[in-house]
Amino acid sequence: MSMTMTVRKVSDEQLRELLDEPDLILDFVDSPVSANQELDLDKAWHGLHFMLTGSNWDGPEPFAYLLDGGEFVGNEEDHDLGYGPARGLTSIAVSRFAAALAGLSELDFKARYDSATMDELEIYPLDWSKEEKLEEIVEWLTTTFKELRQFVHEAAATNQALLIYM
Repeated sequence: MSMTMTVRKVSDEQLRELLDEPDLILDFVDSPVSANQELDLDKAWHGLHFMLTGSNWDGPEPFAYLLDGGEFVGNEEDHDLGYGPARGLTSIAVSRFAAALAGLSELDFKARYDSATMDELEIYPLDWSKEEKLEEIVEWLTTTFKELRQFVHEAAATNQALLIYM
């Protein structure tokens, strides 16, 4: 089973309801949404996080928001969605994240790729330095970064919160 990450736009009210009543989370994430409300980061999530923060699991805010931001919806024991509980970022946090992502150029993002360090830090899906087609890997991560940047920008522009889960 592969580890994938989904980022979903929600209202602050929906996020508050989920935080207050975390037992609703399973039905919520299984409910259908329109294509522009959800972004599947697939397996790129950990590489993105590393290239945004230089870290494996934490890092400076707001760049670390994919893995280390927001508030947990419930707890690990009762509300695990596969790889832990979902996390919610309020619309205020989404605005900070959008501004940070907007300030990072595609060229600067690409320059942060470091396969040796990614392997050393065990960045999923592992073995970055063994990839034969380096340009394709960097392009995959950069394309996903641009999709994330646009998605978060749209959420911020419409004053939406985000739900992040794996």
